[in-house]
Amino acid sequence: MLRKENGHWWDTRRWLTQSLIWALLLNGLFTLVLHISNQDPIQMSVPFESVTFFYALMGGMTPFGVMILTQGAIVEEKKSGTAEWVLSAPLSREAFVLSKLVVNMLWIFGTLVLLQGVLFELVLTAYGMEVVSVASLMKGLLVHGYHLLYWLALSLMLGAIFKSRGPVLGIPLVLLAFQDLITGLGKLYLPGIELLQPKRIEEMASLVTLGRPVPSPIPFFAIGIQIALFTLVALWRFKREEF
Repeated sequence: MLRKENGHWWDTRRWLTQSLIWALLLNGLFTLVLHISNQDPIQMSVPFESVTFFYALMGGMTPFGVMILTQGAIVEEKKSGTAEWVLSAPLSREAFVLSKLVVNMLWIFGTLVLLQGVLFELVLTAYGMEVVSVASLMKGLLVHGYHLLYWLALSLMLGAIFKSRGPVLGIPLVLLAFQDLITGLGKLYLPGIELLQPKRIEEMASLVTLGRPVPSPIPFFAIGIQIALFTLVALWRFKREEF
């Protein structure tokens, strides 16, 4: 199953397409903003604004990329009969789901996160700005990857529950778009709900990269619990899927 899932990326050059698309969307836009900012690049170091803006782009755009890339990971295989055919072999349903989680997370991190971090450093260099230290950048990128794991696990859980792409894409999209509204309304009845939102992890990523203290570690653990819950629900639901 790991070879099969890896083939969806490597054999179809999906990795190359996604790398180019996200390089243009993220670093292309970041470069454009630097170009029109009219700041003297010689006098610029690593401004807070550049790092936070880059992570804001990542936080706003890459979760949507995860949704698009994984909306049909389970749904389409159920509809096409591929899942039934694969599971006719001596393969557990847990392995079917977990292989999608592991392989997709590795490729998503490589193309949507790690590569974009490298290009971010190159853009800073091209504009005469002091680059972020490799250690600090990697810490921030790993936190951002953890953020994307939330959306991946959520998408796979919804794929195991529903039989069409609509809710698998729509539910995470609504959650992503209305996090602030949900937090604002939820705080009236559930104080501290803002610490449960994945957006907090994205804010932590920029702070870690800048070497600044994180206000609270609670969101990190809260999101981890939700990721584990999404994964367990996906396994439970898929084990009960009738083919």
